Amino acid sequence: KVDAEKYALEAKIAELEYEVQGLEKELKEIDESDSEDYIKEGLRAPLQSKLDAKKAKLSKLEELSDKIDELDAEIAKLEKDVEDFKNSDGEQAEQYLVAAKKDLDAKKAELENTEADLKKAVDEPETPAPAPKPAPAPAPTPEAPAPAPKPAPAPKPAPAPAPTPEAPAPAPKPAPAPKPAPAPAPTPEAPAPAPKPAPAPRPAPAPKPAPDPKPELQ
Repeated sequence: KVDAEKYALEAKIAELEYEVQGLEKELKEIDESDSEDYIKEGLRAPLQSKLDAKKAKLSKLEELSDKIDELDAEIAKLEKDVEDFKNSDGEQAEQYLVAAKKDLDAKKAELENTEADLKKAVDEPETPAPAPKPAPAPAPTPEAPAPAPKPAPAPKPAPAPAPTPEAPAPAPKPAPAPKPAPAPAPTPEAPAPAPKPAPAPRPAPAPKPAPDPKPELQ
């Protein structure tokens, strides 16, 4: 059974190596073709993804296979040590035997786990990673607004002038003494008016002459 599993593992590794070589050759042919770059990229993407998946699986199988070989060698050595310590006498030989058995059991358990991991890796389907999407163009960074000008510092208020001592108000000038009103000139006494003469009596009008008597008609 062990030999059959080992053979199956070797066959799987050989198969993966062959497929990897084929994919690498295809990619090289695409790169050397005269196609436009965007066409090359379109053809390369799925092949590169498939190649990466096979390489990852191949690397994992080889790593687990190498680990199993190392564990097999360590187990074989520990089994020999156990047999040697069993056939030895003395207190130290007994202590070494106990330690060797403990290490042997640990290595056997590790080998079982590694073989299980290897079997799982062999049966695991190769799922190529999705082709990477082209990176989106970086969004234009919005221009940072110009920093607002700092307000000019408020001018410091001029120091208040020292209060000048108030000059004493000038003493009010004494009002000039009122000039004495001039004495009114003495009005001369007017002479008493002379009595008007009494009007002379008008003369009586002279009597009009009587008209002449008209002659009588005969």
